[in-house]
Amino acid sequence: MKHVCTALLLLLSMLGATSAAAYPLRPVRIILPYAAGGGGDVLTRFVAQALGEAWKQSVIVDNRPGAGATIGTDMVAKALPDGYTLLMTASTMAVSPTAYPKLPYDVFRDFAPITLMAQTPYVLAVNLSVNAQTLPELLALARNAPGKLNYGSPGNGTLSHLAFELLRSKTGIDVAVVPYKGSSPAIVAVLSGQVDAVLDSAPGVMVHTRAKKLRALAVTSNQRAQNLPDIPTFAESGVRDYDVRVWFGLLAPAGTPRSVIARIHADTLKVLASPALVERLKAESLDIVTMQPDEFGAYLRSEIAKWRDVIKQANIRFE
Repeated sequence: MKHVCTALLLLLSMLGATSAAAYPLRPVRIILPYAAGGGGDVLTRFVAQALGEAWKQSVIVDNRPGAGATIGTDMVAKALPDGYTLLMTASTMAVSPTAYPKLPYDVFRDFAPITLMAQTPYVLAVNLSVNAQTLPELLALARNAPGKLNYGSPGNGTLSHLAFELLRSKTGIDVAVVPYKGSSPAIVAVLSGQVDAVLDSAPGVMVHTRAKKLRALAVTSNQRAQNLPDIPTFAESGVRDYDVRVWFGLLAPAGTPRSVIARIHADTLKVLASPALVERLKAESLDIVTMQPDEFGAYLRSEIAKWRDVIKQANIRFE
């Protein structure tokens, strides 16, 4: 019996090595649980095209938005773990386990991390009438007049909203939150002076700061963004232990052979090293950031824990 078990293990390891060497033998599908357009879509399509060329197989991008990205995510959770159905996920995946306690999947049980791919910070910007040239000056205004300043949120429970709640918890400021239905209405509100500040993704904000219609005060990452080198970080502005980034990463169904994960990881990193991709993503304010599968898994766990604490502390209710 011992010899039979040893032979079976040897056979399985040989099959795994063979499948990785031959992979992929047919088209691969990357499910993106968000609507077409935006930085994540641009990133996914570029990577899919480059991987297809490298693998000499079609790599199809399948947009499956809906239900807070849970529809497309659940499709991958229930797919065969053979490397032919992958998930391009984003930072909203770190919020979902707390926002939706009855998810049809378990982030840790049902997925195998491959790599983080790109990140971008939020930018805190204010209407030009606000008497603050820096984040410390804005915080001083808020402390001197509690409840007077307000912030335009793209929606209750969005990552932007949670990022602002984290700022409030770190600084103790009393600033009113005005919810809107999406980033565009929130940015229009701060442009028109209906609200004082907005905290949103770099592409949506920077087009207005470069046109001198808004004033950018700080970026939410713990390092300056590569394509926004003149904007200080929250940490540089005196807000310690604050690091918020929108991120995108690649996952596979749990149980996908490690050899296949390793092949996808290695080839994806080669694609992400492309100067053409780096330049293309600058327009979307995305910085390429990669990780080993285990590192990405640990990062995802830390992100889920961080936002769980923010949601509970702010007593945010998701509808």
